Amino acid sequence: MPISDHTVPAPSNGQEDWLLALSAVTGTSVEERDADILKTVSEGKAKGESLRLDKWEVGAYIDSGENEEINNYARAEIKSGAEALLFRLYHQPDAEEIAKILEGIDIGKQSLHCTLRYPGQDPAELFRDLVRYLRREGHQLKNIAGSVDFDPLLDWSEPPFPPLIRLLYFVSRWMPRFRVLQVNAAGFNNGVQEADIELALAISKGASYLKEIEKLGYPAALANNHLQFAFTVGYSFYGDIAKLRALRVLWDRVLKSIGLNTMPATEIAAHSDITVLSDDSLDTSLQLRTQTLAAAVGGADMIFLAPADGPFQPATDGGRKKALQTQLDTQSGQLRLPTDAVDNSFLNAMTDALVEAAWKRYQTIESQGGFASAVEF
Repeated sequence: MPISDHTVPAPSNGQEDWLLALSAVTGTSVEERDADILKTVSEGKAKGESLRLDKWEVGAYIDSGENEEINNYARAEIKSGAEALLFRLYHQPDAEEIAKILEGIDIGKQSLHCTLRYPGQDPAELFRDLVRYLRREGHQLKNIAGSVDFDPLLDWSEPPFPPLIRLLYFVSRWMPRFRVLQVNAAGFNNGVQEADIELALAISKGASYLKEIEKLGYPAALANNHLQFAFTVGYSFYGDIAKLRALRVLWDRVLKSIGLNTMPATEIAAHSDITVLSDDSLDTSLQLRTQTLAAAVGGADMIFLAPADGPFQPATDGGRKKALQTQLDTQSGQLRLPTDAVDNSFLNAMTDALVEAAWKRYQTIESQGGFASAVEF
């Protein structure tokens, strides 16, 4: 899961810059709109009615260490208000280690997410050991929500589709709230100017997964039920909202193009883009507040904020608590954004422009054989 070390260059196919076209139509730029929002958020002034936000899961990164340290870390995050725990693991834990990591954690109240970050990672084995632990502890599998970061075209030169399909068969029968297929778009993020390419690559990768899975005999519709998209936010307030909203429209188009007309809502996890953070505590605090608002207005299902210590400093208890509190204060309305602060007509025009630009990019990719084959975007 993000933040990813993988990046994808974006060679141009000669299409017009979508932001320039948008500015020509609206008579204003996204930079000007973003500057207005940053000023409003930094001043903390929200007179009158505040913007209504849909609820999302408050996420927390749980970094690796000794098993007891990971457990203490996770329990502290829960105590501070975390609802979604993302364990970033740097070695393959077995069932006994999983038991130590999750000791004392009420899995029925928190969603559980795991990402493996080392050579030779095996998310299928991690999932099997997790299920062994859950069964041994008497948990009802149907009630367990979460995900395992299985992104075949990101982490393997020979994508391991057969074990992924075995996982899909299992979760479709026993764990309807669990996701085992990930489309990590973090490495595609090159700023708001190239958000159309970012989206096109993400939906092309997702389409490649569904098509390959169907080819191997598993229904694409069931695979889609257990798929999650992961995006980073932070480059642009308006750009991030438009990107997340556009993703839902675009993915619906993709599904319809392959014959899937009635599908559940796409699940999106939004993550801090640490490249826009700095060691200036006030600036980082402002960025995290703006990231939360953008992800929430954009409709993210869960949000994971980087600790407020800055991108090049080790995370501290205070930095982690501040990141969580930023989300909690936003949900409760203590960090408010007035309804008239967001230019909805500009945002709608931006989303529409981004959808059409990204769809053209997607068609260019598909005309070259899809995500794994394309050289021009």
